[in-house]
Amino acid sequence: MAETPSGGRPSVDREFTITRVLDAPRERVWRAWTDPEQFAKWFGPSGFSTPLDGISMDVRPGGIIEFVMVSEDGTELPNGGTYLEVVEPERLVWRDRDVDLVVTITLRDLGDRTEMTCHVVGQTGGEPAVAGWSSLFDKLAELLRAG
Repeated sequence: MAETPSGGRPSVDREFTITRVLDAPRERVWRAWTDPEQFAKWFGPSGFSTPLDGISMDVRPGGIIEFVMVSEDGTELPNGGTYLEVVEPERLVWRDRDVDLVVTITLRDLGDRTEMTCHVVGQTGGEPAVAGWSSLFDKLAELLRAG
């Protein structure tokens, strides 16, 4: 669920948080975020895919993540950034290479399930970005449910 602005909280244009409980152990969710083959199976908002041949990950502080999302009409959207923090299997933080944006993924162990919190700060893209991240997490949840 996304936070909405109220009571002095920043606008979703500058910051938002989405929390999901996923039906998979934390180590499996971590792999979905850090293994290119797993990442390729789900990353990208509704209507986009992220082909494996366009993904490069050096998952360590200072390491680079690069990926290309491809829309249904074939439009390619290169993206990437630099990992600022990597605490396996509980926390990933990266700074986008193109815009003032920092993404923090926190994974809390719930046994056979995982609470995943995504916190986005900077030039977030506003409500369309919240919807895009939410649809992306729908795809992740579906992948994890499928086994």
